[in-house]
Amino acid sequence: MRRTDGALPLHRDPDTEHIRNQLARLDDAVHGIEPSLPRLRLDEGDILVLDNYRCWHGRDGHTGERTVRILTARSAEAG
Repeated sequence: MRRTDGALPLHRDPDTEHIRNQLARLDDAVHGIEPSLPRLRLDEGDILVLDNYRCWHGRDGHTGERTVRILTARSAEAG
């Protein structure tokens, strides 16, 4: 499950109200646990490697310059 602030029902979905209610429930659950989630700070030269399919991740706001380089690697298990 991926959660973004831009998640919306599909255009003219007949279950729009149900989907909006489910998204609101998900938002409430996520915001409820966010304060207890682990946080880490990356310093200049640090690297973070994670599996996007197994790790629910995000980042807090920041100031200053930010450089992101993305490398995608697939394993045989990825199919």
